[in-house]
Amino acid sequence: MTARKKQAFRQTPWRVQLKLTGRTVQVTVVLLVVAGLYLAVNARLADAGRQVLVLEDQRESLQRATAELTAQYAEQTNPERMLERAGSLGYKPADSDEIFYLQVEGYVPPPAFVAPRPPSSRLEGATRLSPAYTETLGEWMTRWLTPD
Repeated sequence: MTARKKQAFRQTPWRVQLKLTGRTVQVTVVLLVVAGLYLAVNARLADAGRQVLVLEDQRESLQRATAELTAQYAEQTNPERMLERAGSLGYKPADSDEIFYLQVEGYVPPPAFVAPRPPSSRLEGATRLSPAYTETLGEWMTRWLTPD
């Protein structure tokens, strides 16, 4: 009778095979999902890296263009070239008798520039740091070793 009970509780072979196949499929699906996530993250990372490279190339080309324009501007505003261009447009240096000044009533000139004092001269003789931070190691050792 005990053999019949064991036989009754034992699974049929197709059920055992179905469980094993189900677990294998579950593990395979989980591995595929993890691999898909890994590939998605790596694809986004590669895209971001590529965009960084493109932006760095753009920055370098813009810096080159800025340097070229700065050089052109410096060349065109050269004092000798400006005098030459002014002469070609009909301008000439003014003589002292050709210069006249115009006074405007109510005009208040801007105040003269007064440079601010350096930061160290604001607090003459006073230190901003605590004495604990201005004491040297030698002074501290002397104070610590000397009996009061």
